[in-house]
Amino acid sequence: MLDYQENVNVDTGSPKVIGIISKLSYDAVFFDYVVKNGSNLRAGIVMAVHDGTSVTYTDTSTSDLGDTSGVSFTVDISGNDLRLNATVTTDNWIIKALIRGI
Repeated sequence: MLDYQENVNVDTGSPKVIGIISKLSYDAVFFDYVVKNGSNLRAGIVMAVHDGTSVTYTDTSTSDLGDTSGVSFTVDISGNDLRLNATVTTDNWIIKALIRGI
């Protein structure tokens, strides 16, 4: 499965959902992402696996162009879905993701 999802206005506050994939169909998910705010950019991948009730993940990324240190990701389970969530410390981030499920 390959899907494209985005959130083009990620602002401060509670975590924002960037991508969703069914946990019923896939054991692992790879969120290839780019974050952008003006000339501040970073590309990376959040990799996650789950057992139906727990999820573990890691984020591997490029070095920043500018400063993206205020952007962080989590992966959680909500109902039957795995969700990539972003938390930011400043407004107006664009976050795009290609989602691969295995």
